[in-house]
Amino acid sequence: MSSLPANFLRMYERGRIAPGMAADLLVFDPDKVRDTATFTKPLSFPEGMPYIIVNGKVEIDNGRYTDENGGAVLRLR
Repeated sequence: MSSLPANFLRMYERGRIAPGMAADLLVFDPDKVRDTATFTKPLSFPEGMPYIIVNGKVEIDNGRYTDENGGAVLRLR
């Protein structure tokens, strides 16, 4: 989310790319993004998103999962 809704929710460390912030970034190719899930295979991951960074940790690096676990449940304060 951007800084406007993050600030509204009092999540001041989110919504900006800057030192000390919790960075959640998605790098994608809009021409290649596609959903691969079907009714028989609902947990299939999408394509076209080679890099995903969660809380400053690279979770997907060039389309491959890493052992990083940057995610956490966010709670409103």
